Amino acid sequence: MTFWITVCVSGYLGEKQWEVTYTPDSVCALEGSSVDLSCSYKHPGGLTVTKSFWFIDETEVGPVDLLLYDQYKGRVQYHQTQTQCRMRITGLRASDARTYWFGFITDDPGGKYTSSSGVSLSVTGLKTEVSDTQGGGKRLICSSTCTLTNPTYPIWYRNGQPVYGCRSASCSVAVVSGEVSYSCAAEGSDVHSPPVYSPKETRAVVLPSGEREEGDSVTLTCSSEADPPVLSYHWFKQRPAADESLGTGQNYSITNISSQHSGLYYCTALNQLGQQSSAPARLDVFSAWKWKQYAVWAAVGLVSALALSLLTAILCVQRKRRAERGADVQVLREDSTVVVYKRIPIEFY
Repeated sequence: MTFWITVCVSGYLGEKQWEVTYTPDSVCALEGSSVDLSCSYKHPGGLTVTKSFWFIDETEVGPVDLLLYDQYKGRVQYHQTQTQCRMRITGLRASDARTYWFGFITDDPGGKYTSSSGVSLSVTGLKTEVSDTQGGGKRLICSSTCTLTNPTYPIWYRNGQPVYGCRSASCSVAVVSGEVSYSCAAEGSDVHSPPVYSPKETRAVVLPSGEREEGDSVTLTCSSEADPPVLSYHWFKQRPAADESLGTGQNYSITNISSQHSGLYYCTALNQLGQQSSAPARLDVFSAWKWKQYAVWAAVGLVSALALSLLTAILCVQRKRRAERGADVQVLREDSTVVVYKRIPIEFY
């Protein structure tokens, strides 16, 4: 990058009388927050500053005022005195991390200046880490990728609610059974670290699904969401007196199953912050003779249903025919004419 430094040296106008100093020369700030970049400057006496600005790039015609960039519009403000310069950037973004320079122009034709080195801005987010303590508890640490120039007290949140008992960068917590989450934020900022949380949405599944026959093989699979990641999975089978512990591992396989393996199974997922158990998953195992018995029952039921349907159809046909015959007789009776013959004597003359 070619820095824009044009100094006219004539008489008492010496280069040493031109200067821009950044304090500090590197700044670390939180993403989403506001930051002030400060500097001081000087020039030979007798000159007047006609224009000053901050910039990040220099083109062929010189530096470009930061206010002209779309990505900074509405987020940058300049504050300046005769010797002090300051720029405030609000709503910090990760893309704002770079080096910035301050430059100024005087009423002298050759009197324009900026320093060769600028101020470096780093933009960071917050991160919550979990570590083990000697007493078996857990310690939460709120950290950033760079050391904040203006550090503030962190505020801790448990399940989204502020925790007022801890106002330091690290807090001790206990392992719990059930869902819990923690995050941290800088005081006066709405920017939170991504939460760390105990296992949630823990689920047990029997594969393959459906009913199984004796002699088959099945695999029980446990899944869970957690940050830090799940450390271990444990499998159990529900029993009337006390649940039976089966072993550890995300998958639990059973080969050559029998009807004795039928029942309810569940898993427990554990990480540094706590544990959660899944809802039980049912495993049904049927013996081969029962399958045959079911087939015979199904066949008998089908034959019975067909016979009943056929008998019903026959009865319906017979009833319909009888009804039709009765109707014919009734019509005949109503339409018949009775003819009566009378004997009449015939006389011959």
